[in-house]
Amino acid sequence: MPLEVALWRLGDKPERVTYSTIDAESRLETVLTDDLTIIDPNLLLIGRQVATAYGKFIDLLALDSEGNLIVIELKRNRTPREVVAQLLDYGSWVRGLEDTDIASIL
Repeated sequence: MPLEVALWRLGDKPERVTYSTIDAESRLETVLTDDLTIIDPNLLLIGRQVATAYGKFIDLLALDSEGNLIVIELKRNRTPREVVAQLLDYGSWVRGLEDTDIASIL
C-alpha cells in the first residue's frame, strides 16, 4: 500500500505545500549549518566537511543531548547502496574517536 506524506500551511484556509528539488547539496548543507534544529532541536553542530582517516569528508558531524556523535550525510538524489556503505564507514570511524579528536574537530 503506498504511503503519502504532505505538509500543510495553516492560515485562513489550509494550503498544501508543494515540493521542489534543491538546486545543490551544498545549499542544503549551508541551510542546516545555519539552523540544525531543522533536523533536531537537541543537536549541536561540531563540524562541517570533517575529514576522515579514509580521505573522505563527512558533510556534518553533530552531538546529541546524550553526547552521541551523529553523522549527517546529505545527498540530493536517491541514495544508492554505495552511499549506505559510505555512511557505515563514517559511523565506524566516529566510534573510534577519542575526546581529544572530537575537541579538535570542534
